[in-house]
Amino acid sequence: MDRNRWMMHQDWDDLYFIHWPVPAEELRPYVPEKLDIDEFDGSAWIAVVPFRMKNIRFRGLPEIPFGTELLELNVRTYVSYKGEPGVYFITLDSDHPLGVFLARSVFGLPYVHASMRMDIGDSSTQFSSRRTHKGYPAAQFHAEFQTVSEPMEARPGSLLYWLTERYALWVVRGNRVYKGPIIHNNWKLQKAEAAVTTNHLLDFLPSEYFRSRPVTYYSKSVQTRIFPYERKS
Repeated sequence: MDRNRWMMHQDWDDLYFIHWPVPAEELRPYVPEKLDIDEFDGSAWIAVVPFRMKNIRFRGLPEIPFGTELLELNVRTYVSYKGEPGVYFITLDSDHPLGVFLARSVFGLPYVHASMRMDIGDSSTQFSSRRTHKGYPAAQFHAEFQTVSEPMEARPGSLLYWLTERYALWVVRGNRVYKGPIIHNNWKLQKAEAAVTTNHLLDFLPSEYFRSRPVTYYSKSVQTRIFPYERKS
């Protein structure tokens, strides 16, 4: 891949990875059959990821009009295609109407409209979301977070590395499979505690899997570059 062929720059700030283990067979109906569901020590994983996106710009073009900052809340799991690991997004909620339109029409990603707010205090952060997209089921989310460690990098071979150090998203359109490469520096992560009080984003899965405390980590900021899709089949 030519690293000079990136098409979009994004900063991802104040990002929380909130993870739960889930049996792969529970996820299978929601992941295209062409993609293999990845497992770590015999379990698949699903994540809810709230964050702030800033400094959004296409290469060679001015900043996106009507604001270059948005809030996002995505639901993702971990997949491979022909041995290449990546991320598969089940839903992506956002509070930026133009951003939702562009992501759906240009990238074919399941972005939906939502009303959101992130409140960052001295000792904790709160994130709230209420989906407003027509034709999609209502879904609310609210959580409060506290970081409990200094920044670190994930160790290769660890669960944390497996969950976070992935540099592609996968999209399936009909019989065609596309890879969306992404590059950024390795995550600087802090262990965090999450008090998730409302979470309808995962109502499509049995609630029993979300009674345990999630594996949660925080990233202050990472700069990313997004590349054009590569057709793989």
